[in-house]
Amino acid sequence: MNEIYMGVEHITDLNGYDHILFLLALVSWASLADAWRVFLLATAFTLGHSLTLLLAGMGWVYVNGTWIEFFIPVTIMATAIWNLRRGAGAANQRGTKVTYLATVGFGLIHGLGFSSFFRMMSNDGEQIAMSLLRFNFGVEVGQLLILAICLAAASLFRAAGVTPREQQVFICAVTGTVAFLLATERLPF
Repeated sequence: MNEIYMGVEHITDLNGYDHILFLLALVSWASLADAWRVFLLATAFTLGHSLTLLLAGMGWVYVNGTWIEFFIPVTIMATAIWNLRRGAGAANQRGTKVTYLATVGFGLIHGLGFSSFFRMMSNDGEQIAMSLLRFNFGVEVGQLLILAICLAAASLFRAAGVTPREQQVFICAVTGTVAFLLATERLPF
């Protein structure tokens, strides 16, 4: 049970705002009407980072943390640019598949960022699978909480006359700019 709480806390901690930026960029076009699509995207992201958390937690994969800390904001920039290019509410079949595949792939990178945190909290190698499952459940709950708040706010803005495209451009501009600044601060070379 402790791992569930730690997963929620890890995601909702404002010191880890890069994860929140990623979620915002990912669903920059969405409102409450898009809740199911947003849930599927969040779950795709969780699947990606669960895999690398497991592999890194078991000691099977190790990547230099400096590079991961650089690539995390790069994934945020790429997501913001992708969503700007697609347009608000774009749901064509090919674009949707690419979005889900990229989200899983970016989850792999973010999972490597989580792995050092997870290794610190997990001290029993035999129980790592269950600890990981509980931690990821907490991460998913935390993500869905953040996304529910964001979608509710987006719905309020829509009711006030903000168009989906205006919302998308604003969110992608902010998240992409902050991510660019983070990436330049974290250059590994």
